[in-house]
Amino acid sequence: MLRSMIKRILLFCSLLSLGWAGFGEARGDDLAPTRIGRISAVEGSVSIRAPAAGWTNSVVNDPIGAGMAMRTGDKGRAQVRIGPDLVALAAGARVEIGRLDSDAIQIALPQGRIGIRLARLDNGSSVEIDLPNGGVWLERPGDYDIYAGDEKNPALVAVLDGSARAIAENLDRTLTAGSVLALNGGNSELAKLDARGPDQFEAWWLPPSGNTAKAQALQFVSADMTGYDALDGNGGWEKAAGFGEVWYPSALPDDWAPYRYGRWRWVQPWGWTWIDDKPWGFATSHYGRWTWIDERWAWVPGPRSEHPVYAPALVAFLGTAGVGISYPDGNGPAVAWFPLGPGEIYWPSYTNDLDTIRRINAGGGADLAAIAAGANGSAPAAIVNGRYQNRRFASVVPRPVFTAGRTVAPALIDLPERRLENAPLLAGSPQIAPAAAPAQVASAAHTLARILEPRAAPKPTRTVAVLRGERHSGSGQIKTVAATSHSRARPQHVAKERIVAVSATHTARAHPMHLAAAHHRLKLR
Repeated sequence: MLRSMIKRILLFCSLLSLGWAGFGEARGDDLAPTRIGRISAVEGSVSIRAPAAGWTNSVVNDPIGAGMAMRTGDKGRAQVRIGPDLVALAAGARVEIGRLDSDAIQIALPQGRIGIRLARLDNGSSVEIDLPNGGVWLERPGDYDIYAGDEKNPALVAVLDGSARAIAENLDRTLTAGSVLALNGGNSELAKLDARGPDQFEAWWLPPSGNTAKAQALQFVSADMTGYDALDGNGGWEKAAGFGEVWYPSALPDDWAPYRYGRWRWVQPWGWTWIDDKPWGFATSHYGRWTWIDERWAWVPGPRSEHPVYAPALVAFLGTAGVGISYPDGNGPAVAWFPLGPGEIYWPSYTNDLDTIRRINAGGGADLAAIAAGANGSAPAAIVNGRYQNRRFASVVPRPVFTAGRTVAPALIDLPERRLENAPLLAGSPQIAPAAAPAQVASAAHTLARILEPRAAPKPTRTVAVLRGERHSGSGQIKTVAATSHSRARPQHVAKERIVAVSATHTARAHPMHLAAAHHRLKLR
């Protein structure tokens, strides 16, 4: 079994060196992630990398899922919200999201410093952070400050509140609140946290002392709905006949409509993804439905789902597949779309799995029993030919604006309502390729998951992959590495060890100023 695993690991590394071709949206058994994070704060230089893509500048409301990576520049920092949890990146940090689902969060930190605010930890779930010289499991809700280390400085794991378990070579240690552990190869040192209080980075992401107020939105949606935290203060909840509790946004432009103020971005494996300009626009763009009530737009979260499933944009497109829709005096076709209303079925272009499609639509008030595949796994005729309440509110832009990811609102085209009503409907995607192909390098975590297809492991099993990659300053070199995995055994269960391989690279060395700041705060004494 180990020999077979090693062969697949070598195959994985070979594929990394060759790169990946093709930009089609995922189909069939290659299921897209259903749990997601969002970039909630950006300062300075911040960039993200999706599977099979190159690095691109990031903005608030960019989605972050399994197989994606994120990095900050020397003067940049960022925050990522995953439901109620928070991950903050200090300047000069890079993270790789290996796993993000209802059972686990797995983050590789090959470089820099991050802070984690873990709001809850359900039974059977795990949160692990993989470092170049070890790995950390977060065992309880709390606040954690973690530094990856470099050639001159050890990795540091600080438990501000909560409890964690660190595993490295010849080390298996539990950390309690107020302690900090230095990891340096086979050596480690445990001490108390510097009592001088939060430094500038921690003060940026830690919540204000005594702030225990529960978000009003949680009365109506699950904490697993990423973006719920931005609704409070940007609108209000009211009861609407036939819909239950709905949310009305405040301070909108006169011509505002859902999916109009923002831009489209091609994000694998989902394809075309809506990035809303409003700081509160993540939840309302990727969950629920929109409806027009008494001359106002209302967001309808629908029946409460404890684990809502992310969608890249709950819209339908109009026109000819792969082409778009024609318009007067145009030099080429346009692209048109409109928000789905309550009860209307979203049919994704990135999966044929009916169970996943039903889960995506569970919060939209749709008749889930009516979801069945049409010919060749496409949307059935009842969906394609159905009547849609928001067609007349479609947004239309020239195709180059859409494919280049430019801001939609300034480029809007006015089409007659009759034209919009008679245009063919395209469920889920316009089937148009992005304007320019990104770099052909797949994310290591995403590709590894495809190749290895993990076998069912005895439960409960927690695995930490200890990254053992040579640090270097090159930008394109891939190092083949081996890693040792540790399974955690609980008193009532005996978990077997597994072996996992992770490929790790360091594209740049963290700025000395950032190292000094981290060690000043997480000082061993």
